[in-house]
Amino acid sequence: MIISRKLVSGKRLGAHIVAGTWWVNRYPGVRCDVPNALYSFSFAPNYTSPDLYTSGRDFVRYLSSVAAQNDVIDRIQCNTEVTSVRWLNDDQEWEIHVAHLTRGAGDLSVRERNQRIEELGQDSVILSHETLRAKVVISCVGILVEPRTWPDDVPGVGDFEGTIIHSARWRADIDLTGKVVLLVGGGCSAAQIVPSLLSGQQGLVKSMTQVIRDPPWVLPRLPEMGGKEAYAKYAPLVYGTFPFLGHVIRLLGYLMTEIDWYTAFQHRHKKTRAKLEQFALKHMHNLAPEKYHDALTPRYMYGCKRRVFDEDWLRSMSNVNFKLVTQRLEKLNARSATFASEKGQSSSVELHADVIILANGFEATRWLHPLEVIGRHGSCLQEIWDGRGGPQAYLGTAVDGFPNFFLVSGPNTFVARTSALLASESTVNYIMRIMKPVLKGDATLVEPTRQAVLQWTSNVQQKLKDTVFSSCASWYQDEKGWNSVLYPRSQIDFAFRCRFPRYHDWNVALTRKGKIKRRSKTIAWSTVVVAGFWLTGMKVQIEEDLLLN
Repeated sequence: MIISRKLVSGKRLGAHIVAGTWWVNRYPGVRCDVPNALYSFSFAPNYTSPDLYTSGRDFVRYLSSVAAQNDVIDRIQCNTEVTSVRWLNDDQEWEIHVAHLTRGAGDLSVRERNQRIEELGQDSVILSHETLRAKVVISCVGILVEPRTWPDDVPGVGDFEGTIIHSARWRADIDLTGKVVLLVGGGCSAAQIVPSLLSGQQGLVKSMTQVIRDPPWVLPRLPEMGGKEAYAKYAPLVYGTFPFLGHVIRLLGYLMTEIDWYTAFQHRHKKTRAKLEQFALKHMHNLAPEKYHDALTPRYMYGCKRRVFDEDWLRSMSNVNFKLVTQRLEKLNARSATFASEKGQSSSVELHADVIILANGFEATRWLHPLEVIGRHGSCLQEIWDGRGGPQAYLGTAVDGFPNFFLVSGPNTFVARTSALLASESTVNYIMRIMKPVLKGDATLVEPTRQAVLQWTSNVQQKLKDTVFSSCASWYQDEKGWNSVLYPRSQIDFAFRCRFPRYHDWNVALTRKGKIKRRSKTIAWSTVVVAGFWLTGMKVQIEEDLLLN
């Protein structure tokens, strides 16, 4: 049984919408920054798309079509939240508690649902509760789930009389015509929102001020062959007629990201990284207004934080209605925001704002929050992680003491330079191999050994020190500096480990059927070995007899 804590709600468009974070992220301009050739499943390639980079809405349709084609739609229960799972030692099963939500409540964050319950009562969010049983539980929650809130160190959010929205919980009904907009954030989402709003999507804004703390390294996107119009016209036809070309493009893209990993992301390759930094700065200087060049120059190592692949954002900064601010945000007022003084000024700066857009990311290091997972020793998974320094799992998929419990897109399985779908697909195949004895009735439980989990975690954290990710603070790390997000090796390395499991790192409790099978296999192999030695001995004897004669 596969369970995700949160399966967001959706309207029927011929089929249920099952796109997770791509469903709830509906901000203007939302688009994947990884080419389709890589950002699609190997068993359902998306080469025939008219866009090299799929829009958020198109990717929702892609995922829904994949689910429909593989007949899993009827097995997915949307608008349902898994609140807790507990291992029952006596029954060798998981007990799962779920809450069936009101329509649309699944799109809300946990914080928003709790606030609605406080204001309108529990019936406004929860329709009913249900308890389920399962031999195997697989969490497919991911990390881009709970949006970050307003920064705790900036007071006055309760005094603000305008509208505050998060990019991950965009309101389709909001009209920004003639509004003074303040956008907080400088990552990928912010880089897509700014040019979209300045071009008039959801109303032509009066002005837009973007607040960034640390500017990203900005690189040009991989261009469409022949230009966007020609690509949209001919790519579907060419790849549809010659599908092997799509596989070639996917392989080349895969190899390029691996080369990128072994060069720019390793501490020791300083010269290569310096060239890439100069290339990125030249790209920024060519497109952004000169007055913003200093503000857009990163003060940290290339690759340490997620890069932005863009041209539109930098060009949109030339719009007369745009302003970039890098001063520290000090507080919110009724209709304005106060910033720290600029260089050469003694007083702070106050800017008017009607609408504030938070594009400050997600609580990415709070794994499974607020899902409660209780293992076979009665311990909570979160408490185990806190005691061991931070979220961790063997190969990012399982933890000792939590039998038959697996994670897809678990701790330290993400790569910062390529498609997350590649790692997810490898993980699923790995889990299917590991839990095969349970599904066949040959075992009651499987779980990694404590030594394997601790050794794997220690090795991962040590390897991260050899990469650029340890050179600065980022959303990959928690407040203690523990990086539970990134995989410190290549994608090929991860795929290889998933393809060839180390079964001796797992404890397996066999059933009577499984013990008989194992005993039979042992006898069969022993017979083969003995027979081999006997035949070898016979051959030697015959050769000796021939030699004597």
